[in-house]
Amino acid sequence: MNNPGAAADDPFELLARTRTVLLDALEALVEHRDVVIVVGAQAVYLHTGGIEVAIAEATKDSDVAVDTRDLGGDPTINEAMENARFVLDPTKCQPGAWLSPDGIPVDIMVPEAIAGGGKSRRSVHQPPHDKMAMRRARGLEAAIVDNSEIVVRPLTEDDSRAISAKVAGPAALIVAKCHKIHERVDGPNPDRLKDKDAHDIYRILMAFEPEQLAPAFIRLLAEQISAQVTNEAVDILQNLFAAGPDAIGSAMAGRAEEGVGDPEQVSASIRFLAEDLINAIQVTEQVR
Repeated sequence: MNNPGAAADDPFELLARTRTVLLDALEALVEHRDVVIVVGAQAVYLHTGGIEVAIAEATKDSDVAVDTRDLGGDPTINEAMENARFVLDPTKCQPGAWLSPDGIPVDIMVPEAIAGGGKSRRSVHQPPHDKMAMRRARGLEAAIVDNSEIVVRPLTEDDSRAISAKVAGPAALIVAKCHKIHERVDGPNPDRLKDKDAHDIYRILMAFEPEQLAPAFIRLLAEQISAQVTNEAVDILQNLFAAGPDAIGSAMAGRAEEGVGDPEQVSASIRFLAEDLINAIQVTEQVR
């Protein structure tokens, strides 16, 4: 099995390979397509393709969320993935961390609010599915509410597939990214912080006007399953981004462009973009 970190030197080639593996995973999970939602960087790029920023689209993995409330048991998630020749990552030894035959990661996650009980902090107790098949993650609750059908296509000419799949919306992706950054800032391993996660929020804020995003945030705040994580995400957006260009999130977004773009400009821009979004959410909430 190849090392996914060495999958490709060229960002586009790497993205093309991970997109192919995402399509493989969506095919494997076809019997559960109504409850599988594309999240993470792949979803960000599906919404923001063509936006002009200094960093090329690139990701080493693919992420999907599963709405277990309506998840059937035939086939189980582990059976579906194994039948498609995916294996659990033997080096990570954590739930939901799958690898394609050529070593490209696919993470299968369940929003913490619907992940059920169980003794493990990470695994999902959802019989008959194996406890290692999926991993619980806080912040993905918004993707259960804010998503839409998008045709996912390959990025290589020799692949003609076109798979219609649920993809998390821009607001849900901001919520998820905010939680991911906040969890790592306050967690025991701050070295796991990735500047690219903050830059993905910058991509979304550059691609969508605040007035486009605000109604989705209002909806997320109104739904029981997503209200708490969304409210927390707005606070995170305020504290880590809108607080200033030197705030942790703003600085991360800027650092992501070191050597290829204008870090100071990005840090300053995302501060104002985050502030504009928060203001738009507050105004929209008052009007309703």
